[in-house]
Amino acid sequence: MLKNKNVAFYAPIKPPDHHIPSGDRLIAQNIFKALEMSGANVELASRYIAYSKRHDETILVQKKQGAEDEAEILLKAYTSRAPALRPQIWLTYHPYCKAPDWIGPIVSKALNVPYVTIEAAKTGQGGVEDLWKPWREEAQAGIRQADLHLVFKPTDEQYLCELLGSQEKLVSFSPFIDAENIDLAQPMELPQHWHRNTPVLITTGMIRKGKKLDNFHILAKALTDLGADFNLIVVGGGPEEMAVRQAFSSLDEGQIHWTGMVEHSDVLRWMRSSDVFIWPGWKEPIGMVYLEAQLQELPVLAYKSMGVPLVVANNETGLLAPEDDLRTLKNNTIKLLQDANLRNTMGKKGRMKVLTEHGIKAASNRLAQVLGNLI
Repeated sequence: MLKNKNVAFYAPIKPPDHHIPSGDRLIAQNIFKALEMSGANVELASRYIAYSKRHDETILVQKKQGAEDEAEILLKAYTSRAPALRPQIWLTYHPYCKAPDWIGPIVSKALNVPYVTIEAAKTGQGGVEDLWKPWREEAQAGIRQADLHLVFKPTDEQYLCELLGSQEKLVSFSPFIDAENIDLAQPMELPQHWHRNTPVLITTGMIRKGKKLDNFHILAKALTDLGADFNLIVVGGGPEEMAVRQAFSSLDEGQIHWTGMVEHSDVLRWMRSSDVFIWPGWKEPIGMVYLEAQLQELPVLAYKSMGVPLVVANNETGLLAPEDDLRTLKNNTIKLLQDANLRNTMGKKGRMKVLTEHGIKAASNRLAQVLGNLI
């Protein structure tokens, strides 16, 4: 139903071809590819980044003006085309307080085409004072103009229901990955001094301030005085690497292998060399890395936080502890470290579940059906 239809795609947080890897970039890439698989003519409408790390009003004014200027440029370009070559639908990925979409509502209204969001969200930014309130109001103004919202998480559904006053424009959508094209990777060679019978944990993430750093600190606490043998691979790098190394200083230096920043293909290879994927996922919106780990037949250890249960089946493909329950996270870790059969069973179930329930083919068909009905 999208075959030969013109779709304008935009991600205000960062374009799908941005040089910095992240879960947001991966989701954007997968949405773009799923649209192409449906037969649509997909165009990256803009690379304009509305995202801001700081809530300063001057930045808000500058970002909004820049977006409005970009919208004007786009409209001139679109209206110079023949009508058959103009966008027939506009899809924006992940508008929220730090990255409002000012462009999509302007362009879609001017062209009189449907405006759709996917993963429009409210985050916990701003604290008690809600310092991001002006930004959030800007994001909400755009969200209210959408004809349809594709929703990944129950928390987003609740937020949008409260904002819009009904569920009429909401459609549930499963998080997905290009699972069918991710094979079991060729394992990396483990450090020679590691005993081959010692289970290997792996974790991966950008080492930067904020939730990423908080999760590394949680992980360090979970692994300290664990009472079970393990080795640990830490994949990733970033400005807070020294702080993270200090957090893990209570562990034996010889049982940790730091890879630093590596190519995505090597991330999968390190996963394939390991036995268990562990990442607390505290306040994790979705966690695409869990899908990648399960595709490499790794059972998952994490908190049952926010979007994690959407992609990890507790007691089936991993063990999820209640959020902030460090003791249970520790106990779950010990359980998997000491039970090779359980690791193997969960790992195989995880790969099969991702292939059948979170694959890009199913997502492409769903997008074709839902978006095709709007055009």
